[in-house]
Amino acid sequence: MKRNGGKGIRRTSALSSGKTVEKALEKALEELGASVDEVEIEIIDAGQKGMLNIFGSRDAQIRVTRKTSSRGTEEAVDEVMRTIMDSLDVNYRLFTKEEEDSTYINIETAGVDGLLIGRKGDTLNSLQHLVGRIVSKKLGGYQRLTLDVGGYLSNRREILKQKALKAAERAKKTGRDVPLEPMKAAERRIVHLALAEIEGVTTYTMGNGDLRKVFVSTGRGDQGQGRPRNR
Repeated sequence: MKRNGGKGIRRTSALSSGKTVEKALEKALEELGASVDEVEIEIIDAGQKGMLNIFGSRDAQIRVTRKTSSRGTEEAVDEVMRTIMDSLDVNYRLFTKEEEDSTYINIETAGVDGLLIGRKGDTLNSLQHLVGRIVSKKLGGYQRLTLDVGGYLSNRREILKQKALKAAERAKKTGRDVPLEPMKAAERRIVHLALAEIEGVTTYTMGNGDLRKVFVSTGRGDQGQGRPRNR
C-alpha cells in the first residue's frame, strides 16, 4: 500500500520537573506522547520537601528517553522512504526482523527494485548510508541497520557463502590459495565469517581501494605463507 502524508520528527527525550518524580514523569510522557513502558527514566534530582512544604523545597527533575526498538527504527525508515517513493510515485512495503547486530529492513516496491539496487548494489549501498544517517539523527543516536531491496542483499549473502565454501573445498583439495572475485568490505566480511569456523582454512585480503580480493587458504600454498587474515 502506498503511504501518503507526512509526520513531524518525533522527539526522543524530554527534561521535566515537578513537585514529585511521579508528577515530572507524567509531564514528560505527555510531552513525548509515550507510555511508561516505552521510555527509560533518569532521576536527576529526586526533589525535596521544605519546611511547611514551602521553605527550602525543591522540585524533582528527571530525564525521560524513548527506548529504541526495531519498531521505532522501522517507523523512522518508513518516514524517509515515503519521501523518496512519493517523489517516484511508487508503492512499497517494509518488512523488518532483528538480526544479531542490526535491524534488517527489506523494502519491496512495485517495479523499481532494480533502480534502487543499481549496478552491483551501488545505489542500494548509497541509499543505506543516506537512510542510516537520517534515521540515526531522528532517533537521537547511531542505529545499526541493514537496508535491503527485494531481498537482493539476502540472496547475495547466500551466494557468497556458497562460493566461499566451494573455494574452501578447492583449497583443501589442491593445497593452493583460491581467490574470489573483488568485493566491497561488507561482502568480504561475509566470506570471512562463513569460513571462520572451518578447521584448517584461513582467509586473507589483497588489493587496494574499495574492491579487494579475498583468498581462501589452507596455509600450504605459497601465497598463504605468513599472510594475516585481513578484512
